[in-house]
Amino acid sequence: MARMPRATWRPVPNRTKDGQSSIRGVVVHIMAGTLAGTDAWFRNPVAQASSHFGTGKGGDLYQWVDTADRAWAQAAGNSSWLSVENEGKGGDSLTDAQLDRNAQVLAWAHEKYDVPLQVAKSPSGRGLGYHAMGGDAWGGHTSCPGTKIVAQLSEIVKRAKAIVGTGGGSTPTTPAVDEDAFPGASKFGPGANNAYVTRLGQMLVKRGGKRFYTTGPGPKWGSADQNATRAFQQAQGWTGADADGIPGATTWKLLVEGKGKNIPAVPVYEPYPGDGFFHGGRHSPLVTALGRRLVALGFGRHYSRGAGGGPGPDWTNSDRENVRDFQKSRPDLAGDADGYPGPKTWAALRIPKI
Repeated sequence: MARMPRATWRPVPNRTKDGQSSIRGVVVHIMAGTLAGTDAWFRNPVAQASSHFGTGKGGDLYQWVDTADRAWAQAAGNSSWLSVENEGKGGDSLTDAQLDRNAQVLAWAHEKYDVPLQVAKSPSGRGLGYHAMGGDAWGGHTSCPGTKIVAQLSEIVKRAKAIVGTGGGSTPTTPAVDEDAFPGASKFGPGANNAYVTRLGQMLVKRGGKRFYTTGPGPKWGSADQNATRAFQQAQGWTGADADGIPGATTWKLLVEGKGKNIPAVPVYEPYPGDGFFHGGRHSPLVTALGRRLVALGFGRHYSRGAGGGPGPDWTNSDRENVRDFQKSRPDLAGDADGYPGPKTWAALRIPKI
């Protein structure tokens, strides 16, 4: 069993368990689609297709199949080669982030399985290969991954050598911290210890991430770096693998250029005002805040036909009916659906501090 630590593990059913007889190298493919679409396709038994790894243009790296198992990517080459599908279409080049991710896979395969850091020319070779080199025996996919990507294989090997420290790469081991270019995903994550990690932390602190760091930022990657990065990614509206806490090229670019949304401050909510606070005759800005929160959550239908339209500072039957609708919508509150906010209802509403 082998799973690459830096890859997001997303296992799929399309595979041959314990079917990998040997590992001669890594085969590069093009998806002719998106990472999300390919992820879904590999989960469909009808597809009869899968790959060990997959990259997104922005730098996401998935592992779909354990390297002890055989993926279904290149026909006769499946049992002796690992596979990497890359987001894009025929005629594309790999993005800089994808080059880094492929280099990471190759470097890991080198360290794990002694795969040589070289470009393979045929199925009988070893190293970094490409789908079309297998000819008919590998499915006859002569346009996969395309001539532009084949021309990039030597760059992938070069970057893999830099990762494992055998030379041949242009990535500096002690980079200048004022360098704006994305240094590659290999510079971040568990085990990383370099000046880029320090600079990442410094940029995140400026964008609202100070609360994640009890010490630092510093050059050694830690949970503070990952949590702050994830918070910044989530602030952009990203989810899932796009908010895994590992900076890709887009995350780095937004931070360097000071663009995108800042990490939001920890929200502060109004404390529960106490039992019996809400009753006829109550006039309070807290009632207005309650009504606005209900409207924001989609539970304001009674205001349109209530006196004054609402929300407003006076507690009315419209407020009570909207609170009741909110309570009924949640199984944990349905038993208390009387229209009056108790402690549980109040906590669920999360009314911002006024």
